[in-house]
Amino acid sequence: MNQQFKRVLRKILSWVRFSYLSIGSGRECPICGWTGHSLIRRSYPNKPSDTFICPSCGSSERHRFAYFTLKGILVDHAEKILHFAPESCIEPWLRSVSKEYFSVDLSSAAAMEHMDITDLQLQDGRFSLLWCSHVLEHIENDSKAMTELFRVLCPSGLAVIMVPIYGAKTYEDLEIKSPEERLKHFKQEDHVRLYGLDIKNRLADAGFRVDVIQISDVTTEDVGKHVLEYPSTKEIFLCTKPYK
Repeated sequence: MNQQFKRVLRKILSWVRFSYLSIGSGRECPICGWTGHSLIRRSYPNKPSDTFICPSCGSSERHRFAYFTLKGILVDHAEKILHFAPESCIEPWLRSVSKEYFSVDLSSAAAMEHMDITDLQLQDGRFSLLWCSHVLEHIENDSKAMTELFRVLCPSGLAVIMVPIYGAKTYEDLEIKSPEERLKHFKQEDHVRLYGLDIKNRLADAGFRVDVIQISDVTTEDVGKHVLEYPSTKEIFLCTKPYK
């Protein structure tokens, strides 16, 4: 079977799956507007649950939860947006609401520029909104990263922070280095800790005023219809930089 035939076959199978999943209207992606009877289920042995992916835009629960709860909140802060590790399902929305959009990542080709979050080559107070979702659990020196986030955010600006949460207290051991041991301890080969809800204290230590949006703030009907809930992503940390 040659490669061209394989590509054609994959496209056909993808179309068939998409068409099948799109029958009905019991589920709806709030980001792209797709409707159907079921999303794509994916399983990861070390994760707390299966995850459900939108067959149209590729969003997972955390993306849909964040968009659904924040779409009416961010407009007042969206003049200049800095997007870390840009997700393809979120980027178009952030671009559409901003006057100036900029994305960074350490190595991803999807980012506009490569930068280390612990050493951002950006001026103080440049951005009015930061979007940093599932990045900090990859960063050994997360306190330095949080300090940098605070530095580049303008006074009264807003930072949207999401990380996987496992309980009340953060578990980390920076002596754990190998991918195999990190997978065992932190549920992913490139994660360096399991955050607890006490991340709020770490963000406050960096200077932020921190509010928390929880999945319980959303109606059960909306959570089910849009498939917003995942066991480790039930919180969004809204971090404001106060005026001195």
